[in-house]
Amino acid sequence: MFEAVEGLNGFSSLRDVIVSFIEEGVDPDILIRDMTDILALLTEQHEEMMMEVMDQLVGHCAVTQRILPRPEPGDPDFGIR
Repeated sequence: MFEAVEGLNGFSSLRDVIVSFIEEGVDPDILIRDMTDILALLTEQHEEMMMEVMDQLVGHCAVTQRILPRPEPGDPDFGIR
């Protein structure tokens, strides 16, 4: 994760890494814990990218940007964010 966020395409690379972990079945809570631990090691710019991906992982973002299952029309929180 650390290498991805500091790379040339930091945000998209980190997001791709997180999506691949989710697809492999890694618990999102473990990813959030690990990402939180890494935050202290990052520059302010990289920290912001990491936090944006974390927001997408936990759903604090637009519905279309969520990493975990996105609600479908008719779901209770569809269109809320």
